[in-house]
Amino acid sequence: MNASSRFSVFFACFVATVVPSTAAAAGNPVNGGILYADHCASCHMAHPDFYALMAANKLSKLQGQIATNPDMMIPDLQALTVSQLTDIVTFLGTFIAPPPPPAADNYQGIWWLPSENGWGINLAHQADTIFASWFTYDTTGKGMWLVMTAPKTGTGVYSGHLLATHGPRFDAFDTTKFQYDDVGTGTLTFTDVNNGTFHYHINNGPVDQTKTITRQVFGTLPLCTYGTQPANFAAATNYTDLWWAKPGGSEAGWGINLNHESNTIFATWFTYDIDGTPMWLVASVTGPAFSGPLLRTRGPRFDAYDPNQFHYDQVGTVMFTFADGNTASFHYDITAVGPAEVSQTKTITRQPLAALGTTCQ
Repeated sequence: MNASSRFSVFFACFVATVVPSTAAAAGNPVNGGILYADHCASCHMAHPDFYALMAANKLSKLQGQIATNPDMMIPDLQALTVSQLTDIVTFLGTFIAPPPPPAADNYQGIWWLPSENGWGINLAHQADTIFASWFTYDTTGKGMWLVMTAPKTGTGVYSGHLLATHGPRFDAFDTTKFQYDDVGTGTLTFTDVNNGTFHYHINNGPVDQTKTITRQVFGTLPLCTYGTQPANFAAATNYTDLWWAKPGGSEAGWGINLNHESNTIFATWFTYDIDGTPMWLVASVTGPAFSGPLLRTRGPRFDAYDPNQFHYDQVGTVMFTFADGNTASFHYDITAVGPAEVSQTKTITRQPLAALGTTCQ
């Protein structure tokens, strides 16, 4: 091939690459490799270079340029059939990595029904599993929490059993006192990443209800994604997640959900009262100190909302100090739960539900 012909072949390939084409190629890549070696490799190397790879899977523009561009109307290229050109661009396509799949919807965070202030549901979402902790009130108005491990059962649908737990009082952990009962079922159905419904069936009654839920927004919502490789939690600067005592599993049975939006963390601590019954406390704290009042609420029973029955009292203070994105100090001073004041510090870490973990930013 003379210099003029080599330039024409190069120009043909180059023009084909820079002009967009949506035509799909479905040829024989093995034959395309042979044809590429005969007609293109002298200009674009045996391993296709950048310009050649830009033509991957783009048939129609290559055909058009060969048919209409005088510099490309050379016997070498005009002799190639449609099938042969298809094989060439298909061969080039084997060097192009497929685009990554779109990130799956992730529902991690705190959700509520805005017209029913005082209760909510925290979702820790990793892979195809959601761990839900529902903060509500029993039939006497006392704070009650139920948990659910809900695997994915359909598109945007997660279902599981609702469990009620009893355990060791918050200030004296004893693993032998932890127990739970299956009290019903729950289903989370999402219409998009910010809206859904929470259906629950409680066996005692029975009670069967559905609530429309949406994300609770008190700052800039973080974007949460389940990774394609193990998450580097230590480097994370957003702390939205389910946390528990460190080392993981050392005090199974209680935990704390941190929802981090802008410079505010809304924390819901699910633990146990001095009699072992479920108790939850909440705090809204801002950085960098992340310290403030710790509140205990009372409210309307879970199955009959009445805003007039919701109220809260400060029972202490709390402070979170983060060593990194995966380790924190959880300090609390409790002055109004039980007969004595309590001052304790727990080291906490994120609770994994799946291998790779969910990070928010």
